[in-house]
Amino acid sequence: MENILPILIADAPEALTVLCGVNLLERLLRILQRLGLRSAIVFSTTPEIIGAELAKRSWACQQIIVHLASCRIGPLTSQLVLDQSASERFLIVPANIYCDARLLAALCAKQSPAALLDSDPPEFAQSLIRNPCGPALVTRDFLFALSPAPFFEELKKKIDNREIDIVNAAEEDDYIVPMRRHVRPLCFSATPERNRRVAERVILDSAQNGTLDLPAYIHGPIETALISLLCKTRITPNQITIGGFIIGCSATAAFALGRVGLGILAALIFGIVDGLDGKQARVKIETTEHGKWEHHLDYFIENSWWAAIAFQLWRSGQFPNVFYFFALLVGSRLLYEFAQRGAKMAKGRLLDDVAPFDRAFRLIAARRNVYVWILACGFLLGAFPQGYVIICGWAAISAAVHLARSIWICDGSMRRFVGIRS
Repeated sequence: MENILPILIADAPEALTVLCGVNLLERLLRILQRLGLRSAIVFSTTPEIIGAELAKRSWACQQIIVHLASCRIGPLTSQLVLDQSASERFLIVPANIYCDARLLAALCAKQSPAALLDSDPPEFAQSLIRNPCGPALVTRDFLFALSPAPFFEELKKKIDNREIDIVNAAEEDDYIVPMRRHVRPLCFSATPERNRRVAERVILDSAQNGTLDLPAYIHGPIETALISLLCKTRITPNQITIGGFIIGCSATAAFALGRVGLGILAALIFGIVDGLDGKQARVKIETTEHGKWEHHLDYFIENSWWAAIAFQLWRSGQFPNVFYFFALLVGSRLLYEFAQRGAKMAKGRLLDDVAPFDRAFRLIAARRNVYVWILACGFLLGAFPQGYVIICGWAAISAAVHLARSIWICDGSMRRFVGIRS
């Protein structure tokens, strides 16, 4: 995407409409930066207001250099674009819209001029979507061939005459592998009040992972309600991660000191807080490469709980052989990771979301949230050591099921591959 120059049309107040704590212009710049684009030009009929806003851009889009066209302009024309840059390809986007990053990525992947349409909008968004949706990828030659009329008028003529390729939002692959769910990509104007409310619901919903375990179905609505408030603050995903780390370590200390009830309470709170940092990053487009390490931090905290519980049970004499079970727990997790990797290589999906069986088993399969609930029940029933035995045994059974499923999936994929080759 290095040879694509974004051209943004940003007029106040529409382009400064705030969705989930981030205005539309800023949100668009954050998306472009994460698509790998490093420079952009902004045209505006209100350059003073837009310029003041660009001057206070956040850390989340500081890697993209933005040039504000110096003169006050009217409607965008092809000549105005050509006068600003010698680039060969331009991504032209009105900044008063909400647009899914995948749609902009699909446009940028085109080698010839293309415009964005949505031939089959979802029912809730039918009244919001106008075709063409706005964004378009054009070449220098394409612009030279246009008349001096406003660009978007000329673009619509090209679309009506089928003289430009189309990226159809309704036909784009809407499955997101890391999130284990389908999320329909949308692009629509978000400036009227009703549109803003819909757009915020779309953004909050798109941040929720799919194919959850049973406890996470309870956590999910709580996390979304919290994020709808947190996204309007200056709290960053990293700050939430640090807060979660402190809570997680508090649970470890409580377990090690024998304060089981306090440890379980902290672990339950951690289960909710742990989902907030990722949601905050997705909602506010504040994802970073460092954020990927958060899963490793979670894994460290989780294992510190099981080790601390094992230590306390051993020290108190309640369970002398507990470390054998701890080893079984850790080994089962490693076996699950191995099975997960094989299934993903074969299917391009996470093992938990390959088939209906896997999605159903995920509800109760051995995971941190399920472990904590089992331990909480054991504690309330006065059978905490037995609860620890149960989570270790369930971890082994779940790992065996996952390994069997992974082998089945990989074998089926291999047989299909051989059949195609023959």
